[in-house]
This record gives sequence, structure tokens and C-alpha cells, in this order.
Amino acid sequence: MSNIGWIGLGNMGNPMCKNLVKAGHEVTVWNRTKSKAKDVLAMGAAWETSPKAVAQKADYIFIMVSNGAILKKVVLGENGICDGLTEGKIVIDMSTVSPEESLPVNEAVKMKKCRFLRSPVTGSVVPAEKGLLGLLLSGDRTAFEEVEPVLDVLGKNKYWIGAKEEARVMKIALNTMVGNTTQLLAEAVTLAEKAGINVETCMEVISGSAVGNLIVQSKIDAINEGKYEPAFSVKMMLKDFDLALDAAKQYETSLPVTALTRQFYEETVASGRGDEDYAVLVKRLEENVGINR
Repeated sequence: MSNIGWIGLGNMGNPMCKNLVKAGHEVTVWNRTKSKAKDVLAMGAAWETSPKAVAQKADYIFIMVSNGAILKKVVLGENGICDGLTEGKIVIDMSTVSPEESLPVNEAVKMKKCRFLRSPVTGSVVPAEKGLLGLLLSGDRTAFEEVEPVLDVLGKNKYWIGAKEEARVMKIALNTMVGNTTQLLAEAVTLAEKAGINVETCMEVISGSAVGNLIVQSKIDAINEGKYEPAFSVKMMLKDFDLALDAAKQYETSLPVTALTRQFYEETVASGRGDEDYAVLVKRLEENVGINR
């Protein structure tokens, strides 16, 4: 069993960390809000008072935080992970951040004669709970090979993508597909509803058709019930769309559909629904066309 450090116990980090504890690993955790660590501590994880202290204690340090600014703070800031690193340790960041935000973290870890692995994940809370996430991996290949048995606890599918920031870009690209697909779903649902088809029938047909992918399948209950508890919030999707548009500038490519759909997410935040699940785009469009249910 491995000696693991875990930084970040939000919606995704909490169930992922729990799976490592269940698997018998020695896990030490830190989170900005200690109350969010209650469940994992009850399962047997240990608490430390700073990312530095976690890094001093663990051989493999996992990070799962909500954005690049927090990533840089917990790694590079005072009492951050780098302050606690000693030679030979591995830092595995599973957050969704930009290549630009990732680069200084990689350089700082290397300066400590340690290795850095980028491993953003695909999937939401339920796959995280079941240990069925997809793991996108890039960085130090030897680090991946060493830590792979631990990663097996977290994810069903692992994809090695490259030696640098490729995993970051791939995750951002995937999230643009998720977000854009949801706008298409909203348009299909509202068109059917305006024609007199009830939403349950509409979702049954869509989910059973050629376009009934996992994104659609995962949102059936939320759309049928009109309740959008956040598995992944509108604000988080908007953040990822901004990362995508920044990456498009960096790599000189065009994302015209993403740029347009971003405005719908922005509108949803402005209407006070930024903390709801991103599938609330369906409700936004229903209201815009006069559907009240």
C-alpha cells in the first residue's frame, strides 16, 4: 500500500479520496475547509494543517482543486506543497486548469528533483464514487508507471497522451463537447415541448436514439424533474469554456460554436443560476420560449 497525500476535498475530490482510503492506502489530507474532510477522516484518513505538511508526509501527492489560481497557491504559496517536497516524490494534479497555469507548477516540482504528472479526469460525481473515472495523463512517463496501481483505484480508463501539457488540452477539448452538447439538447427539448410533446417522452426518445450519448443519459432525471442539483455547475463549465478559448488563442485554432455557447452559460450565471448544474441550460431556454413547468 502507498503513502498518499490528498489536497482538495470538493465534489470530486471527496469521493476519489474515499476510494483510496477504502483500498487500504495510508492517506493524509488537507482542504481549505476542514469540515469537508469529515467523512474521509471518519474512514481513517489523517489530517494535516497545510499542503506543506501533507507533502512532507506522503510519497505521492494528489491535487484536485477547482481552478489554476488555487492550484498555484497550494503548490507554490507559503506552506505549499513545494515547501514540503523532498527528492523523488511524485505530484499528481487532477484539476482542470490551463497549460499556462500548469507550466510553473511543473517547473517548481522539477526544481525539487521530484516528478509531476498531469491527470485531469473525465466523468462526474457518480463515476468518481464508483472509481470509474477516465484519467487523461501527460508529463513524466516514469511517474505514471510508478503510480499506475494507485490510479487504478480512481479510474476505469487511462489514456497516456504525451510528455508535456497534452492532458490539459485534451480535458478542455472534451469539456467543450459536453457543454456544447447540452445547448443542443436544450434546443431539441424545447422544440419538442413547443410542439406539444411532453418532456418525459422527448427524453425517452432522445436517450434511445443515435444521439443518446452518456451526456444525455446522465441528465434524464434532472431534465424530467426540472431539478438541477449541481454535479458540475454552470460556473465551472463557464470557467472551462474560458480555458478553451484561451487555449484556442495559444494554439491558433478556431472555436466558433464554443464562443457562442459560452454566452448562454454567461447569461445563465447572470440570471442567478450559476451554482446549478450546467444542464439548467434546458430550463433557461424553456423560460426564454415561454415554457413553464
